[in-house]
Amino acid sequence: MPNQPKYPGRHVRMDAPRWEGFGIHSAESAGDRTKELIKVLDYLLWVPGAQLPERVPPAVLISGLHAAAVETEKAADAEASAKRRESLREKAEAQREMARLLQERARALGLPES
Repeated sequence: MPNQPKYPGRHVRMDAPRWEGFGIHSAESAGDRTKELIKVLDYLLWVPGAQLPERVPPAVLISGLHAAAVETEKAADAEASAKRRESLREKAEAQREMARLLQERARALGLPES
C-alpha cells in the first residue's frame, strides 16, 4: 500500500510552549520535528557519527514564535467553531509564552534576543 509508514507512530507528550518552540526550531533547521528528534536520540544512543543538531539563535526562535502567534490569532478570529476558536487562542498563548521564556533565557545568558 503506498504511503504506508515504515514504522508505527510514536507519541510524545510535552507542554504546549515547549512543543511550539520545537516546531519553530524544526521549521528553521530540518523542517521536521521527527528528523530533529532522531538526531538528538542518535547522539544520546552513541550512534557512530551522530552529532547534536545545530541550535537556532534565540532571536530567530523568538521572532518566529511571535509571528506564529499572530497567525494563530488570525485563524482563531476566522474560526466558526467556538471550541476550535478557543483551542487556537490557547495555542497562540502557548506560542507567546515560549517566546517570553526564550527572551528570559537569552537575557540571562547574554545572548541577542532580537
